[in-house]
Amino acid sequence: MNNSAKKQTFGFSLALTMLMSVVVLTVLFGVYRVVIALYVNTQESYYLKLAEEAGEAGAAYANACLDINRHLQSWSSSHPLTPDSDCKGTAGVYPANKVVFNDGHVRTTFVVGHLDYGYKHSAQISAIGKTELISGGGVYRTYTTTIKKTVTWPMDGVPKKIMSGNYRTCTIISDDIWCWGANRYGQLGNGKSFGSGDVDTPLPYIDSPIPVRVRKDPGVLAGKKIDDLFTAQYHSCALAEGKVYCWGYNPFGGLGIGPVSSPGVHSTAHSNVPVEVKGALLGKTVTAIGGTGNTSCAIAEGKIYCWGFNQRGSVGANSSQIMFDSPVQVAAGLPGGLPVGYTATALSSSGSRSYNMCAIADAKAYCWGPNDAGQTGKGVTSPYVAYPTAVGGLDGISVLSITQDGWSQWGGNPPNYTHICALTSEGPYCWGSNYYGQIGDGVVGGPLVTVPKKVKLPAGVSKSGVKDIQAGLQHTCMLTIAGKVYCWGRSNKGQVGSGVFTSVNNGIADPTLVVTGSNGIPAGEVVEKLGAGANRGCATVSNGRTYCWGNNSNGQIGDNTHVNRANPTESLFLRPAKNRYIY
Repeated sequence: MNNSAKKQTFGFSLALTMLMSVVVLTVLFGVYRVVIALYVNTQESYYLKLAEEAGEAGAAYANACLDINRHLQSWSSSHPLTPDSDCKGTAGVYPANKVVFNDGHVRTTFVVGHLDYGYKHSAQISAIGKTELISGGGVYRTYTTTIKKTVTWPMDGVPKKIMSGNYRTCTIISDDIWCWGANRYGQLGNGKSFGSGDVDTPLPYIDSPIPVRVRKDPGVLAGKKIDDLFTAQYHSCALAEGKVYCWGYNPFGGLGIGPVSSPGVHSTAHSNVPVEVKGALLGKTVTAIGGTGNTSCAIAEGKIYCWGFNQRGSVGANSSQIMFDSPVQVAAGLPGGLPVGYTATALSSSGSRSYNMCAIADAKAYCWGPNDAGQTGKGVTSPYVAYPTAVGGLDGISVLSITQDGWSQWGGNPPNYTHICALTSEGPYCWGSNYYGQIGDGVVGGPLVTVPKKVKLPAGVSKSGVKDIQAGLQHTCMLTIAGKVYCWGRSNKGQVGSGVFTSVNNGIADPTLVVTGSNGIPAGEVVEKLGAGANRGCATVSNGRTYCWGNNSNGQIGDNTHVNRANPTESLFLRPAKNRYIY
């Protein structure tokens, strides 16, 4: 090889070596950057974890302060909780606790300011945890995170009333309303909702399988005594000191608050907090409330007012108008209807979509709305009755209470119609649909019952021994004076509470004792209050605990599951005990 060739080869080798060196250096530099990034990320994760632990310590300290101060906040934003403060937020009280952790290079601390919210029975704590890196006696870097904890305490008192609506349950305890279950359209009244889509589809982040408190905002329910409550298909209303407040689904005007956006369709027309019903009720004292489907009613100064969806006459105004977005007085003085000078005392409620309404006036029963199954109790069927009509077959009998529920589905196979029950001076009577034996006359799949028929009472229960009766969607429950609960009708979701699930098209025709003992209502406990409706039943017993059974698809039984129950199952978060729940 000549010198020229050798020079060319050497030059090529040198260039290749330099190129490879550059490639190697680039790769090594890339690896170095990855290693440094991994190290930095690992370090940052470590410091953030320390900050989280400090925040957890702050939340625990805040919870302890709430516990010793009757669940009331004792600190403030200007005097927050810190490791060295007392529960009033006075800093420097515990100088040895200046920080949570300190090794000379890293130290952690926390700050807890004002509660996100705080009620009688729950609070949400926001604790800020900090990790500070120290060098030369000063802080050169800080990592911060916020820990949120919700604390729920047991409720004082026994549920005053329990109501089952479509896919949810509500109760009154100590002048607060608690609801659990479905919440797409704000049915739980806690300020949360989704506001569109299929109402029945569960929403895990909006629904609640445990009770949540209905908001009592200033100027609305704040400071008011809750006297009554009903839960209809997708909305609820409460009676408080003579005024009505409603929340939930509103495309058909069921909240009674005036013009509705996009009426008649699934829309954003709803309120996820209670709002006051005014209109024709303004200035009047309301003494009773009731509701069905997307319709609401109230009694004020002895007269009945209704509003919402008027499908097949459910508002009772003898009008073809499809919707009333504020209260109107029901029609009186018409043939077979309410006399002009009537005095009403009670209203029925339905937890589902019955579209029927009933009332008690002058100790007599009056019903209106769909009449496909003879729901008005006049002995005949018809498409509907547009105004309150006197129920037949109860002449000379005083009506004490009235209840109804069902789908009011015109047509269909099998037909899903409403049934109605009344507790009278002669015992309980029912009428309407009896496909699943919900009338309680010992017959399943029998003909429609178009006039009130006596319930077949179990052995040992007299006509004067019944304390309450509640209609469900396709079942019925009653409470005896002795504190026992009997149910009958459809039980495909366990709603009869007998411990078994029936097949889809079968029912239980005779009043059947709800399971007691270790797998039901505890033996020896007396049931004091009964709630039924939709596909559920609930009972509050003498020791203050509440047990529910039936459909639990949206967590409406309140046992923190979504499992249907054929046996009474305790609503754990209504247990009046000393334990506390933090989540």
